[in-house]
Amino acid sequence: MVFFSNQFDAKDKTVVVTGGSQGLGAELAKQLIIRGAAKVIIVARTESKLQETVNYIEPFKISDSQVIDYATGDLANYDTCAKIVESLDTIDIVFFCAGSSVPKLFLDLTPRELSNGVNINYNTALNFSHAALSKMKLQSPDHTRHFIFCSSVLAIYPFIGYAQYAPLKAALRSLADIIRHETLPYNIKVHTVYPGNFASEGFAEEEKTKPEITKQIEGPSNAVSVESCTNNVLWFLDRGYETIFTDVIGWILSCSMLGFSPKCLGLVQIILGFILSLIVPFYVIFTNFEIKSYFKKLNSQKQP
Repeated sequence: MVFFSNQFDAKDKTVVVTGGSQGLGAELAKQLIIRGAAKVIIVARTESKLQETVNYIEPFKISDSQVIDYATGDLANYDTCAKIVESLDTIDIVFFCAGSSVPKLFLDLTPRELSNGVNINYNTALNFSHAALSKMKLQSPDHTRHFIFCSSVLAIYPFIGYAQYAPLKAALRSLADIIRHETLPYNIKVHTVYPGNFASEGFAEEEKTKPEITKQIEGPSNAVSVESCTNNVLWFLDRGYETIFTDVIGWILSCSMLGFSPKCLGLVQIILGFILSLIVPFYVIFTNFEIKSYFKKLNSQKQP
C-alpha cells in the first residue's frame, strides 16, 4: 500500500483496454488519452461500437502524435489474442475490462448464457494476459508496467441471481493473485479492481432480466456514474494500490473475506473484519429467510 501519487504513469505509454468499446473500458481509454498515453488500443468483438468509441475519444487527444485505435476479435479465442499482441511493438499497460452479466436464477439460464459467462468474464482475461505476458517478458524497460484486472464486488459477496457472472469474477481474483507472483521478475505490477454497480450500458441490460430477489438483496443503492467509477480506479492506481474498490460498500464487504490478496487500508480492514464476523451470521439467517419466502411466493403463483 502506497500513499504517494504518481505510481501509475500512462504518459507516452502503450495501453491496451479489452472490453473497451463501452462502459468502464471506454471511459478508461478516454482518460488515458487525456493523461498523455502515446497509444491506446481498445479491443472488443463489435467493430461498429469500437469505431464509434474511437471517434468519441479522438477529440480528447492532447497531442497530434497520440494514437487511439482499435482491434476487433473474440478474446475467448487464444489465437486472436496472440495476433493482436503480435501487432504491437510494445505493451506497457493492460486493462482487462471485458465482462457481461446476465442476472437470472441458475435454472433459468440457457446453456449458451452459461458458456458465454465463462468465455467473456474469464477466458478473455486468461488468454490475453497469457499472450501479453509472453511478449512483455522479452522486454525490459526501466519503468513499471501494469496489468489491471476488473473483477467485481460479487467476487467477494456472491448471491442469488449471479451464477453466470460472480464465479468467473472470483476466478479472475485468483488469476490476478497468481499472475502477481509470476510477474515479479518482469517489473509488472498487478492490480485487481472490484467495482460495485455503475451506470453503464451493461447495467441497464442487467436490470431487464434481474430477479426480484436479487434486487431485494442488493437493496436500493444507486449505481455511480461511469466517470465516477473511472476516477476512483485511477485515483487508487496513482497511489500504488493493488486492490481497488470503487465504493465504500465494496470495501466494507471485502473486510469479511480478506484472504491473501493485497489489502486496502489493511489494519482497518482487520478490525472491521472482526466486527463483521459477529454480524454476518445473523445477516445470512435473514437473507436465507428472504430467499425461502421468495420461492414460496413464486411456487404459490404457479399453482392453479
